[in-house]
Amino acid sequence: MEVQPVQIETILLTGGLGFIGSHTCVELYKYITEKNQTQNFHYKIAILDNLSNCMPSVENKIRSILKESYPEVDEKEFFSFHNIDVLDLDALNKMFQSFADKRENVNFIIHFAGKKAVGESVKNPILYFENNVCGTLNLMKMVEKFQIKNFIFSSTATVYGETDNCDEENLLNPLQSYAQTKTCCEFLMKAMCAAHPQLRMVCLRYFNPAGAHSSGLIGDSPSVYPNNLFPFLEQVVIGKREKLYIFGNDYNTYDGTGVRDFIHVVDLACAHISAIDYLFKLTDTKNFEAINIGTGSGISVLDTVTTYSKVIGRQIPYEFTKRRDGDVGQLVAKAEKAQKILNWKAVKTLEDICRDSYNFIQKNPNGIQ
Repeated sequence: MEVQPVQIETILLTGGLGFIGSHTCVELYKYITEKNQTQNFHYKIAILDNLSNCMPSVENKIRSILKESYPEVDEKEFFSFHNIDVLDLDALNKMFQSFADKRENVNFIIHFAGKKAVGESVKNPILYFENNVCGTLNLMKMVEKFQIKNFIFSSTATVYGETDNCDEENLLNPLQSYAQTKTCCEFLMKAMCAAHPQLRMVCLRYFNPAGAHSSGLIGDSPSVYPNNLFPFLEQVVIGKREKLYIFGNDYNTYDGTGVRDFIHVVDLACAHISAIDYLFKLTDTKNFEAINIGTGSGISVLDTVTTYSKVIGRQIPYEFTKRRDGDVGQLVAKAEKAQKILNWKAVKTLEDICRDSYNFIQKNPNGIQ
């Protein structure tokens, strides 16, 4: 009896050494290990990153986390790493061709790579459109050329604009360049799905990722100026900043500060695993879905500072300052669709986020080195 060769498929994470990508890699390895044991497929992980907003050492930190759970596995087997920019079409083509030549075809792309600073995007829209839209366009060329069937996109809740009704079926209203680039990418995905019915694409609209892995080895450690609340909080609690500046206290919210839907980064990583599982099982003719990924509960910046202070047992100093370009007053998820379609919901609390954030910055006071 002839033994059938094991079919090998590759799951590619672009921007996979970044904040969300690194945590997703950890959860993804757990998922594919189980899948490889139960099906006649063998899935491998490949990470692509140009290291523009992360440190190269994140690669080894991910391997260390996985080694704790899988001591019998050679660290080199957890994933392959490719130092490539999504804007480099020739390098992309060579990488995808190399997978095909080794009969390790890419079957899934989870696309994290992109610039994400709202304020910077307002000041430099060309940079953002070139990086986010052209990078995604290059990947779509690879999808078409190499007949890749599954694509999961890292989008944003800012595509809704300033609204209290963040329903996936609503018309989008992106108010600044960052959100506009993500909206362009979503339209590109829809067009690709219309042109190629065999494609299956999911667009995950993140709300406010925060926290860190419980090990403290990986977390939000931008190599450029931070743009989110928690990296600023972390710098204050370890004494790198004298106080936290809260951008605006005159919004139309319950205490005047911005209201956000903070989601633990591990919960967010697990949402990507649920999206993969959804695509595996998809038999419906609808091959594009946009899905909010958030808790469904909003909390103000001021209340977030209060919660963090309680978790660490001391008051965090803060001062109100003027609003930041591109920020909206309130952005909270409607999370029902994620639960219905992906069978996913956030399970970690704001206290968990603050605790893991504090653990991370205590172990990495100078960020990931």
